[in-house]
Amino acid sequence: MNADDLLEVFEVMLRARLFEEEVGRAVVSGEIHGEMHLGIGHEAVGAALGRHLRPGDAVVSTHRAHLHALAAGVDPVELAAELLERDGLNHAKGGHMHLFDPVARFMCTGIVGAGVPIAAGYALVQSLQAAGALTVAVMGDGTMNQGAVFETMNLAAVRALPMVFVCEDNGYSISVRREDSTAGELHRRGAAFGIPGFACDGTDVDRIDAAMGEAFEITRKKSRPSLVVASVYRFRGHYEGDLDLYRPAGEKEAALARDPVRRLRQRLLDGGTPLARLAEAESRASDAVTRWFASARRRPVPRRETATDHVFVGADG
Repeated sequence: MNADDLLEVFEVMLRARLFEEEVGRAVVSGEIHGEMHLGIGHEAVGAALGRHLRPGDAVVSTHRAHLHALAAGVDPVELAAELLERDGLNHAKGGHMHLFDPVARFMCTGIVGAGVPIAAGYALVQSLQAAGALTVAVMGDGTMNQGAVFETMNLAAVRALPMVFVCEDNGYSISVRREDSTAGELHRRGAAFGIPGFACDGTDVDRIDAAMGEAFEITRKKSRPSLVVASVYRFRGHYEGDLDLYRPAGEKEAALARDPVRRLRQRLLDGGTPLARLAEAESRASDAVTRWFASARRRPVPRRETATDHVFVGADG
C-alpha cells in the first residue's frame, strides 16, 4: 500500500476505534445494558476485511462484531442505534450480539462457534449461484477448539465452498490464556482438510492485508476454503466491566507497542505524511463518529406494544 492507501486505512481504523470507545462510554453511562464486548485492538483486521470484501459477499461474526459489521457495510447509524437500545438495525431486539442485516449480508451470534456452520450455509448458496461471491466466518482463538468448526471445515472442503475462515487470536479465551487451552499452530488446523492457512500479525496493516489478500484470492479463483489467523491484542476486558485480573501486571502497557492505530499513525509520520494531513484524517474520523451517534440518539426507544413485531414470519406483514 502506498502512503495514500495507508492514510485511508488509518482513517477507517480510527473511526472503528472511536466507535468502540463511544459504545464503551454508553455502557458506563447506563445507556446500554447487559454485556458488551469491544474490539479495541482488533481494528486492523476489520480494515483489511473491508478492503477485500465485494458486493455479494457475506460475513458471519461473533459476539465481538462491531468492526466486522462496519467492514461489511452495515449502516453505522443503524448499528449505533441498535446498540443504544433504540429503533435501529433490528428494532432494539438484536442488541450487539445478535445483529442481522440482509442487505449487507452480515450477521453475528453470541454463541461460541455457532456462526461458523451458519456461514457454510451462506457459502453453499453462493456456490450454487456461481456468482463469485464468498462468505467470511469470523471466530476467536477459543472457537478454534469447537467441534462445529472442524465439522464445518470438513464440509467446506468436501463441497468446495467459497469460505474464508478468519480467526482473531487475541491470546485469551475469556480469561484463559491460549497456551493453557489450545495446542499447536492455529493456521495449520485446516491442513488435514486441505485448507491452506495463513498466519500473520493482525496489528500490522501490511501483513494482515497481504494474508487476507492471499486467502481471498484462493477462495475466489478456486472456490475452495481458506484460513487466516491474525494475532491481535484485546486492550479491554472480555466484556465491559470485566475486572481483568487474570492478565499479568504490565502486560497491557507492554502491548501498547502493538496498538494497531498508534502503530500506523507513527508509521505515517515516520514515512513523511505531513502532520496536517494526519490531523485532517483524525478530524474527519471524529466528526463522522460524532454524527453517527448523534443521529442514533435521536432515534426513538421502541414502544412496549411493538415487542412482538418482527418476531414471527408473516405476523406483521
